Amino acid sequence: MKRPLFGTVEYFEQKIEKYLENKQLKKNKKERISEIVSELENEIRYDFTCHDRIKKECLENLFKVSKKASKVH
Repeated sequence: MKRPLFGTVEYFEQKIEKYLENKQLKKNKKERISEIVSELENEIRYDFTCHDRIKKECLENLFKVSKKASKVH
C-alpha cells in the first residue's frame, strides 16, 4: 500500500480510518472523529514546522476529510 503525502486529503482519510480501527469506540463515531480531527489539528498548528501556507493547506484538507467522514459515519 502506497503511503499518501503528509497533509493531503488521502493522508487524513487514512489517518482517521486507522484511528477508528485501532481504538475501541466507547463513544459514537462522530464524537470520536471530532476528537481525532482536534488532535490532528493541534499537531499541524503547533508541532509541524513548515510555511504557514502549507499549514493552511493541510488544515483545509483535514477539515474536508472531517466533513466527509462525519457524513459517512
